[in-house]
Amino acid sequence: MTLLMVGCSGKAPSNSKKDDAAPSNSKKEDVAASKQQKDKIVLKLGHGTSTTSLYHAGAEKFKEVLEKNSNGQFEVQLFSDGKLGHDRDLVEGMKLGTIQMGMIGIEPLTNVAPKLKAINLPFIFTERATAYKILDGEIGQEMVADLPQKQGNRVLGYFENGFRNITNSKHEVLTPKDLAGLKIRTPQSPVSLAIFKALGANPTPMSFGELYTALEQGTVDGQENPLAIIYSAKLYEVQKYVSLTGHIYSPMVLVISEKTWSKLTPEQQKMIQEAADEAKKYERDLSAQQENDLIKKLEEKGVKISRPDVAPFVEATKDVHLEFDNEYGADFYEKLIKATK
Repeated sequence: MTLLMVGCSGKAPSNSKKDDAAPSNSKKEDVAASKQQKDKIVLKLGHGTSTTSLYHAGAEKFKEVLEKNSNGQFEVQLFSDGKLGHDRDLVEGMKLGTIQMGMIGIEPLTNVAPKLKAINLPFIFTERATAYKILDGEIGQEMVADLPQKQGNRVLGYFENGFRNITNSKHEVLTPKDLAGLKIRTPQSPVSLAIFKALGANPTPMSFGELYTALEQGTVDGQENPLAIIYSAKLYEVQKYVSLTGHIYSPMVLVISEKTWSKLTPEQQKMIQEAADEAKKYERDLSAQQENDLIKKLEEKGVKISRPDVAPFVEATKDVHLEFDNEYGADFYEKLIKATK
């Protein structure tokens, strides 16, 4: 018995040592986790639309892919509904480095990158495949090449907002004559203003954040946006007529602050770019899939959907193509037109 008790008691110190070692390992793991949390790079990514929009879908996919592929090196925090500001606020914040990323329309970038204005020319793109080929290629890169140096922002990719269509609260629009006298909200874009002047409307530039209230109060009669925006922003509540003119192909861009980008290692930059590329493909596919469903959903909301012959709209706006040559250059315009053939 004595020998047995000594034998058992002899094992106790061994177990005790193991128990003593466990807290030590646990502490090491806690320290490592704490260090990883401290070293994690946080990217605040803002946009001005709702959580049901294509903007948010693209941003969510980017977050998912980057956080997964970086093994926790990055944390992407999403801010929808203009919580960090709308497009121009986001551009300024990224320039200053107070906001790391934004999903925005191209208009706030055109002052520094005027070649982007050519994207907004009426009916320049009539098919998605052509738009993708050009925007993902040499011409698309040329359009935004000066932004990092001149504005402090870098475009990671052209996502899709969709083809823009006209809505209003007054009557069906089947020809340009039906737009006569209507106050149509446009983005703060000289090209958009020129298009609607050519169509005989009264274009009124306004930020997107003011749009719903302006339509509700009758400050403007109508607006133009892709179906995804019309639906996600609930514009159908104050607009009962939609004309599928598809007069502009409207991309959006994922942008990162150059101050943020320059602090990253080449490996980290590669991870961000690859996540942007994967999110772009996902979001574009989603946009195309949603289009027919959105027409049905809008009709269910009581909206009258019209499918006008676009030929008169093309004819009425053809001179707009020549109006901005001095800004993006006739040579660039010719190259762009050639690429669309």
